[in-house]
Amino acid sequence: MKMKQSTFRKSLGALLVGLVALAVGAASAPASAAPVPTSSGATVSGLTATQQAAKKRELRRCSKLRPLKKARACKRKVIARYNKLASAPPPIGKTWTVDVGPGGDFYAPSMLNIKLNDAINWSWARINGSEPHNVTFLSGPAGIDRNAFASQLTSAPSYRFKRQFVKAGAYSFICNIHFDMTMSVNVTR
Repeated sequence: MKMKQSTFRKSLGALLVGLVALAVGAASAPASAAPVPTSSGATVSGLTATQQAAKKRELRRCSKLRPLKKARACKRKVIARYNKLASAPPPIGKTWTVDVGPGGDFYAPSMLNIKLNDAINWSWARINGSEPHNVTFLSGPAGIDRNAFASQLTSAPSYRFKRQFVKAGAYSFICNIHFDMTMSVNVTR
């Protein structure tokens, strides 16, 4: 049985539209991948490699329990304990204050040496209110989420931007509209 040419073209057109829609959908969907280290050295699950291994061992021990009801209860407890551990933020050390644009286009201080788990609180309190500034991550240790270190561009004296440094290394920051406005932070253990 032969298909009419107009029906064939319509079918081919519908197929092409479907393929394009599928390709567009696939391109905009987030890619799934294996857990990658975050800025804390933990994986996307929020647990370090050592914690993940301990959780796996405990779950294996639970699966050996009998009756089955006891094994399931044990697994629920382990999962709940490690979920709580994964969501707990690391303790904050010392908080350092950095003034943004006090009377010019610079951070004060523009260089800091801090310890692991210390935090920086960028403050716009001493700004004239005339020119907007921001804090943008320029470079640093591998695995740092650039968006986690990106403040809004503002000239509001009440604005504060606080971030904790949970990975050792050298960090560089810049203001997006003032390329000579830079800051270096060295984080040590």
